[in-house]
Amino acid sequence: MPDESPYDSIPEADVASGRILAAVAYLPALCFVGLFAAPTNRYVGFHARQGLLLFLAEIVGAIAISMFDASLGVIPVVGFLASALLKFVLWFAFLGATVYGVIKGANGEVARIPYLGDAVERLPV
Repeated sequence: MPDESPYDSIPEADVASGRILAAVAYLPALCFVGLFAAPTNRYVGFHARQGLLLFLAEIVGAIAISMFDASLGVIPVVGFLASALLKFVLWFAFLGATVYGVIKGANGEVARIPYLGDAVERLPV
């Protein structure tokens, strides 16, 4: 079956030994702890890769917000309100994805974050 993921059949021993590292992997920049501390644990590897993708998305979001603030954000009232709304929506989405990942990692579940989780298999880390 070509659509089968290598993360669909993770041994229960990997899940049991990697729950804490999997949960920590979603906190910004702590995904590297999981990648280096348990390189052979597939459960930690899945969550650490997904946490890395989330971290990279947060960096891209921060750069996009900075560019918006430097260009359209200088418009007196509209720019400020649009910037505040953009920041709220973007950071609230990242916070929600982080909490979702931490909960799923701590509970021993292999759950993909929408839009990011599909790229986990393509990440060459």
